[in-house]
Amino acid sequence: MIAIAAIAIVVPPRANAQDALAPPWWHELQVPDAHIRSTLLQNVLATPVSTFDGKLPPIRLDDWLFATLAPRVEVLHTPLVDWDVTFCHAYADGPNTSIITASGPELCAKGSIRISAERNIQLVILVANAVRGALAWRPTPPALRDVYIERMKEWSRTDSFDVSDLGGLPDLLQVPFDQWPKVRFKTEIVWDPPKPLPGDTVRFSISVRNTGGRAANRAWVEILVTPCCGKPEVRRDWFPFIAAGQSVRADFAVTLPEGRAIAIVSVKHGPGVKTVHQIDQNAQPTAVVVGGSPSLPR
Repeated sequence: MIAIAAIAIVVPPRANAQDALAPPWWHELQVPDAHIRSTLLQNVLATPVSTFDGKLPPIRLDDWLFATLAPRVEVLHTPLVDWDVTFCHAYADGPNTSIITASGPELCAKGSIRISAERNIQLVILVANAVRGALAWRPTPPALRDVYIERMKEWSRTDSFDVSDLGGLPDLLQVPFDQWPKVRFKTEIVWDPPKPLPGDTVRFSISVRNTGGRAANRAWVEILVTPCCGKPEVRRDWFPFIAAGQSVRADFAVTLPEGRAIAIVSVKHGPGVKTVHQIDQNAQPTAVVVGGSPSLPR
């Protein structure tokens, strides 16, 4: 059974140009030097794999990966896992946010394993957090942030498959590509009052539901409300996490000088390193006319 939940938030307006261009405070930090990165990585490799999945034996992560995956690799390379310690993936503060940055105040050990010409495995393990006051890195106990299988076509990523439990990784490598779960979005726009008068403030409610079989780590919802007759348009960007079967909602108010507007909502999988296949990727945006028939925006 898929649990269906609803989350309601108020979407703030887009940040002004100066705020949008201002880099986050952690961008003043540099990735640690090679010696520190090596120390952080050795700490990860020596961590018992049972730390990341309690059903697995208390042996070193490095040993478990080799014993479990080396027999499944088409062409065995040395080393089996290509590791790097760098900034973690795209960062969003909270499950529902209007801003995503290219990186966050975190360092991760990232491991890549080439299983075959069509399949890679990616591991992301948190190893350090940034300390704002000191502008320094603070090592943390290794914590598994993400595991997924990538579908490759030549050297391009075309899809991915989330692995919820590290111990289930070997079996999931056998799942055919056509059985990999996808994301699928359904949107709806409602407003109140239903027949606004000139000068009314209209409350819009935008709902997005993921009817697919996998979570959308970040959906990218673009909202546009264009009032009648050349009045300034209202734009919102929203990047919610939407689990499979989950719905989220955003509410905001817009004053309509003429009592008329067009509201348009489009949604796709949000920015990130991981490639996610979306059903109806090229579907037309949802559009409604509020309070009459103003001219369509160019």
